[in-house]
Amino acid sequence: MDEEMMQDVKEQLAGALDYDQAAKGVLSQKMVLAYILKRTVPEFESASLDDIANIYIEGTPEVSTVPVSKDKTNAVRHALERQDTPKIKGAQNEDNSITEGSIVFDILFRAKAPETNELITLIINVEAQKRLKPKKKTGDTYPLLKRAVYYASRLISSQKGTEFINSDYDKIKKVYTIWICMEAPQGKSAINRYQLKEQHLLHRYKEPCQNYDLMGIIFVYLGNSKVKDQMINLLDLMFKSSKNASEKITTLHNDFGIDLTQEEEGDLEVMCNLGEGIYEDGLMKGKQEGWEKGRKEGRKEGRKEGKEEGRREGKLELALEMLKDGMALEKVAKYSKLSLSIIKELAKQNKLI
Repeated sequence: MDEEMMQDVKEQLAGALDYDQAAKGVLSQKMVLAYILKRTVPEFESASLDDIANIYIEGTPEVSTVPVSKDKTNAVRHALERQDTPKIKGAQNEDNSITEGSIVFDILFRAKAPETNELITLIINVEAQKRLKPKKKTGDTYPLLKRAVYYASRLISSQKGTEFINSDYDKIKKVYTIWICMEAPQGKSAINRYQLKEQHLLHRYKEPCQNYDLMGIIFVYLGNSKVKDQMINLLDLMFKSSKNASEKITTLHNDFGIDLTQEEEGDLEVMCNLGEGIYEDGLMKGKQEGWEKGRKEGRKEGRKEGKEEGRREGKLELALEMLKDGMALEKVAKYSKLSLSIIKELAKQNKLI
């Protein structure tokens, strides 16, 4: 059983990692980013998609190469300060803090605001946002929004030493963190934006907004039904549609004016081959089909197999969450009731050790 489970671990994690990397590759395409910026970031509302993609986005978006943690986040500035090179280069991006586990800025880039020409730092996260309330090591959950605030704060604090030195805080650049969630509240697509605003409690002294409007957080929730929103429909096509890669490539060209490179088409092919929609949805669909098959057939063996598969995947999911939260391998093995060798393989495949 251990050998069978270990093989399952390898296959599931290899598929998940391949899917995540391919998804980021497609999402970092500049025209795709242009749709996201125009729809969600106020500074780009009036700009054309072509101008956003070809003029305002700086360099090449950095995919999964910049860390979040307080002792490593300055890699953000090292990655973004090389604007004179064709491709932005950064350091490796793992954060092994005990509270967050391994964390990365999935896609990080800078863009010039059309009206002011000021540089804005943006991050787009797509990897870990399959649940709106991720688990922490106590077994409880935490609001993903609080994690987004932390990410934005790290982008602000990482500017010291490059954008400004000592107390020269007037040179701080604005940041946005945009989260694309494959799960939607009540199943309906939604877009929420959070930002700092001024309130007048006595009289009406107005501070210039550029002195405090330095942090924006945006959540994009992909629901299960069609909506009249071009960006949502684009993301739905990429991440949730059951169309094959060839059909998606054609639709991207015809409906959205997006032409993928050969490498990006390969990424899209990987995403489609790993199942409909995001990888975890595929796993859930597989489990549901397995249970449905066992129920319809009404065979004892089928029900037993379904239960065993459900327990196995449940243990693996629990173990992975504990590993991401920084729990020791031995404790993870104890609490998940899996062998230490499986836990080590799980951690290794997920780049947690």
